[in-house]
Amino acid sequence: MSIKRIILCLLCLTGLLLAACGKDAPAQTPLEIKLLAQDIKFDVKTLTAKVDQPVKLTYINQGSIDHAFKIEGIVDESKVKPGQTHLFEFTPTKVGQFKFVCAMPGHEPAGMVGLLIVEP
Repeated sequence: MSIKRIILCLLCLTGLLLAACGKDAPAQTPLEIKLLAQDIKFDVKTLTAKVDQPVKLTYINQGSIDHAFKIEGIVDESKVKPGQTHLFEFTPTKVGQFKFVCAMPGHEPAGMVGLLIVEP
């Protein structure tokens, strides 16, 4: 084999290796969570997720009054009427504990509050 052929083969192999290294990591499977809002309470008080993992949170208002869900610093407030279901999609970007609440007047102090724990 000539030197030119050896160099050409090495260059081709190097190019293939560099192309393989440049590919994005496969997308993470979204974490699917269901949160039930009843009249002045959530069915769970603690939710857990991981940093950079997409989350699909299905919020179901099973109560007879309006609710307004938000996760401080992650999900903006959105009103959910009785009998409605709302899908919140987000990806936590940092480790920490984030309060989720019903933002309707009086609902948080009455107990509609919980904690999203984001782990590494």
